[in-house]
Amino acid sequence: MAGPSALFEPTRIGSLTLPNRVVMAPMTRSFCGSGGVPSPEVVRYYAARAAAGTGLIFTEATVVDMGPARGYLGVPGLCDDAQEAAWKMVVEAVHAVGGRIMVQLWHCGRLSHPRATAGAQPVAPSAVAASGPYLDVADPSTFDGHLSYVEPKAMTQADIDAVVGAFAAAAGRARRIGFDGVLFHGASGYLIQQFFNADSNRRDDAYNGDTAARARFACEIVSAARAGTGADYPLLMGLSQFSVSDYGWVTWSAPADLAVTVNCLKAAGVDGFHVAAHRINNPGFAAEADPAGHGLAWHVRQASGLPVSAAGGVTYSATIGESLMGADCHIADPAEAAQMLANGDADLIAVGRAMLANPDWTTKVRTGRWNELLPFRRETLATLV
Repeated sequence: MAGPSALFEPTRIGSLTLPNRVVMAPMTRSFCGSGGVPSPEVVRYYAARAAAGTGLIFTEATVVDMGPARGYLGVPGLCDDAQEAAWKMVVEAVHAVGGRIMVQLWHCGRLSHPRATAGAQPVAPSAVAASGPYLDVADPSTFDGHLSYVEPKAMTQADIDAVVGAFAAAAGRARRIGFDGVLFHGASGYLIQQFFNADSNRRDDAYNGDTAARARFACEIVSAARAGTGADYPLLMGLSQFSVSDYGWVTWSAPADLAVTVNCLKAAGVDGFHVAAHRINNPGFAAEADPAGHGLAWHVRQASGLPVSAAGGVTYSATIGESLMGADCHIADPAEAAQMLANGDADLIAVGRAMLANPDWTTKVRTGRWNELLPFRRETLATLV
């Protein structure tokens, strides 16, 4: 097995040079109040991970409007001047300690809920409610599963155009305040992925019909953002098979279908991808579709030829779902993550829960002290350590 040194080799995403291959995964924290404005505590939270030498930080998911896009209470936005000014403080603090940071832009679509949208009905490609209970990780009162998703409004062309414009406007704000790039949240069952998936996208227009048509909405977002930010600004797309409302949800049935989506996005202007799975090296497809059992990140990397950041339980013994239900998470040897880089499973490794519990994760791993890392406990979510 390779040693952890592979994690600390430099790399590039588009025009951005990274000092190492350790990424802070995007994780919803919900400490931004009703106005979606990051507080000074949020500034310190991100700066601490950057100061430890983390190669790239992805922010928590950040909504592009404070209405239907907003799925949970307390999440941040990047759609008004107060939010922009607060995020500028985060960016400046991260840069002051030598870090690099990209904002993850988000629209929840049908995974929103009227409790978080001031009563507004969620929107989606089609009027098809999500399965499973609505859970807000920042609100334990929802953990008993008593809330259900509501039927969303099927988006009109005007709705689609408005959301594309909101993503592009937020990307423009991101560049203006100095973010090192943008990650569009096309994973976990949220709005962009709802267009990718034939189960949630049952439209009878140009946004459905085949895999390329279902990628059209995401490509319009990328193209609009690219037009506003310029050719040299890194834009990434997040992908996953599953939804947070249904971990058995499958978006692409075969590698060839995934390749269509990936290459449509590449043609639209993305510079790379961030891929989430339960575990990075779990098979991305059923055995009959991929007998070799490669992970989804591997397939995205092969199809695109672009850099891929991969997230999925690589640093803990329990999956995110298991840990949120209270399971103990024991630290795993980071050499396993480094081996995935050596195997070509990904170009960067995204660390999530372990970096919540350990702001200095990168320092301790780089200096060979990973055995000193603390386990993650669900209670950690209630704090900004």
